[in-house]
Amino acid sequence: MCIVKRFSVMAAALLVWAGVAAQSYNIGGAVMDHDIISTADVLSLSQRQPLGTARSMAMGGAFTSLGGDLAAIGINPAGLGMYRQNDVAITLSVGINKASTPGVIAYNKDDNTTTRFSINNLGASMKVYEGTGKILAVNLALSYNKVADYNYSTSFSMPNNAGSLADAFADMANGGGLVINPTSEGRFIGDTYGNNNYMLNPYYWGAVLGYKNGLINNKGAGWLPDEIGNGAAINQFYSLRSQGSAAEYSVAVGANYNNIVYFGASLDIQSINREQHIYYGEEIDYPGGAPSGDELEYRLNYFNYSQTTRINGSGIGAKVGVTVRPVEALRIGVAFHTPVYYSLSYRYVAQMSSRAYSAGDNSEDYTLVNGYVYGNELTPELLDNGSYRWNYITPMRVLVGVSYAFGSMAIVSVDYQYDAYTAMRFRSAPYDVNEGNAMFRSELRGTHTVRGGVEIKPHPIFALRVGGGYTDRVARSKDIIFSHSVLRDTWYCSAGVGFRLSKVVYLDLAYSYRSESHTPYYLYYSVADSGEANQSGLFKTDCTRHNVALTLGVRF
Repeated sequence: MCIVKRFSVMAAALLVWAGVAAQSYNIGGAVMDHDIISTADVLSLSQRQPLGTARSMAMGGAFTSLGGDLAAIGINPAGLGMYRQNDVAITLSVGINKASTPGVIAYNKDDNTTTRFSINNLGASMKVYEGTGKILAVNLALSYNKVADYNYSTSFSMPNNAGSLADAFADMANGGGLVINPTSEGRFIGDTYGNNNYMLNPYYWGAVLGYKNGLINNKGAGWLPDEIGNGAAINQFYSLRSQGSAAEYSVAVGANYNNIVYFGASLDIQSINREQHIYYGEEIDYPGGAPSGDELEYRLNYFNYSQTTRINGSGIGAKVGVTVRPVEALRIGVAFHTPVYYSLSYRYVAQMSSRAYSAGDNSEDYTLVNGYVYGNELTPELLDNGSYRWNYITPMRVLVGVSYAFGSMAIVSVDYQYDAYTAMRFRSAPYDVNEGNAMFRSELRGTHTVRGGVEIKPHPIFALRVGGGYTDRVARSKDIIFSHSVLRDTWYCSAGVGFRLSKVVYLDLAYSYRSESHTPYYLYYSVADSGEANQSGLFKTDCTRHNVALTLGVRF
């Protein structure tokens, strides 16, 4: 497959690129805008989930003031100072994610559920110093921790629509001033500077595919979907399959000062690996027979539009924290997570196929198969890397936690977390970042998370745990519509058990239920400066996540 680097496209289509911001149509939606990493993508990639060890997950992740568990590395590294032994553990998990979209028809129910096996946590904490003075212990830890799960899928169909994605592609071509450029090799869609097809800005590649598959044409009166007649009933199909995760690799140190103050810090390398497959299709029927009021030479029967995006990269950040125990039973913890400075590469490729019935004398002289014209077109692979990588910073996070121990019988813990999403920024990108950064400032707000957990030990070798939490919405307005579905707010509950299998071996088991509410989205929309709009219906896909985790560890 041919690979196109962003810089070659920009060099060849500089004038078109500069004109995007001034175009006369605002165009987007869940099947559009995938030639870039959008602000909605960056927001989604920055959101975190309460994963970790089975013990921390069962207690709702309320571990800011607790320690003696490898989950402390990802929450408050001061908790490492509470270790009195070495600890090596692995946490395995099985996640089942289910999507639901009210008011639609699920044309493939299996596409709405995904099941994944993964490693949530793998780490070790080792004593490097033990003394009898004020500094009683220093522990060094290494860990891998999964911080986000991108595995989910959804699919649905909507029958009998009056509009088509072809309308948005026509608006895209009109707004960009695209023309048909005759050459010795045929006709190509391009700009007035002679840049044709995939030498255009990738923003217009959807219009290129639309033209090459017969969805749109320009016969002198502007771009129109001239193979779809009046009275058409358009059946729309959509599916999204996402896979991947974000992970954190940490080196952390924690210290114990006189069993009163515990402090710690970590250096973190985070990685992101997300791949998404977007499918959109239309079937065009005419319930009353031939298109009313139209004598179409070619009648579009269907088209399929598939896109694949891949985001890979890494970032660096740090955590610092302190926990104070003013009295034996009470612990108060505070932690600060710096923004993570990310650098990402981006890959994108699209494909479209179509079929149209030749109802006339085939004046375009297309190759016909049983009276039908077939189209099939694949774009080059767009690759943003090197100096054209996408660089941004995630929100900083502040955590405060309080816990109280009732002897050795029970612990109650409560956490509060603030995520400063308004401080997110693109640092650099293959396009002007000012508009995206302005959106972060104006449309987002800091989120507030409250978590709580309880652990009860009816016997020294057995523990029962419950927990839960809630994160409020990230958008300033509850009615905001991003270019695609974005997590808005979430609540979750959890429970688990723990066993001390021997003096050195322990086993923890947890179950977590998480309910995610997402922002509504259009499959496509194009809105002219005049206010005229072509758009799909408005959809809202929410998600529930079931996760079972098992931690097996050794303390010695």
